[in-house]
Amino acid sequence: MTPVVAAEPSLRDLLSLLDESPEAPLSLDTEADSFHHYFEKVCLLQLASGGAAFVVDPLAGLDLAPLMSRIAGRTLLMHGADYDLRLLNRGFGFRARDVFDTMIAAQLLGEKEIGLAALLQKRAGVTLDKTLQRADWSARPLGPELLTYAASDVLHLPELVASLSADLAAKGRLAWHSEECARLAAAPFTAQKDDPENDWRLKGTNALPNRERAFVRALWETREARAQELDRPPFRVLTNERLLFAAALAAKGEADLAKLSPGPRSLPPALEREVKDALAKARALPPEEWPGPRRGERVEPDPALEREIDKLKKKRDERATELALDPGIVASRAALTAAARVSRKNGRLTPDTLVADAGLSRWRAELLAT
Repeated sequence: MTPVVAAEPSLRDLLSLLDESPEAPLSLDTEADSFHHYFEKVCLLQLASGGAAFVVDPLAGLDLAPLMSRIAGRTLLMHGADYDLRLLNRGFGFRARDVFDTMIAAQLLGEKEIGLAALLQKRAGVTLDKTLQRADWSARPLGPELLTYAASDVLHLPELVASLSADLAAKGRLAWHSEECARLAAAPFTAQKDDPENDWRLKGTNALPNRERAFVRALWETREARAQELDRPPFRVLTNERLLFAAALAAKGEADLAKLSPGPRSLPPALEREVKDALAKARALPPEEWPGPRRGERVEPDPALEREIDKLKKKRDERATELALDPGIVASRAALTAAARVSRKNGRLTPDTLVADAGLSRWRAELLAT
């Protein structure tokens, strides 16, 4: 059975075990609860070293600062590390020193399927059971099947890392991978600021009439407040589909809540009252207060810049074909635009200017500049 660290004695044992081999790589993963709660948090921390896995419970009230300091100084084997590192930084102020991200490695090798399960199946013959992926990891106690599931994500990472590393070395791309992982570990992880003017804009709302958008905004704000109060994901309070359906009918004059929100389950009484208030608020707005379509930053057409982007795109695509990589991995549209601006400014492109002025990775800069 997977050891669970949920008390001071077991935490001390884990720290002592880690201290026995302070330089050994450590497999790391997390489980969070965004599918079940509005305020997302780390619910489990999975570690593996030397073929043994441990599941740490951050919700048990332990002081995890000593554990975080020991983890931070090691090489961390992770898959899709960006999400986990952001969570750990937000929850514990955690910063990794050295990361080996198997998802980035797979991308740099041109793998078509880069999910952990697919890679382990292909490269290690290991089948992961993903049926519990959306479990509520904040619920306690956790059954043995959940603990086994959580541990499986880290137990096989060393084997996967060995396989990917060998192929990266054979293709001369280990340095590329190291650079990308270093950039990831050094990322600022800044929290996204609230934007009251645009946060409520669901997909497709830009094409709606202004009056209908007013109802969408009112319903979205009500849903958001209710989701925060209940600590539930917004979609569990009211789905986007039901919200947009109600807004469309309400904008046409419908006021019957049964028609605005049809379905097998009616809205809870408290939410029903809040929805009625939101609809009344939107209905009372004068036309000049209806929200218009979202306006992006106005960019004046620059034919010369577009020509330079097209030239770089052609070079990017040629390099991608030669390397058997997805073109977007070699350089995104944003990277091409930044490179084109540097080219326009300097009259030429060098790896140094692309790194310093366009913010590109060194290996990408060398591909585009040569």
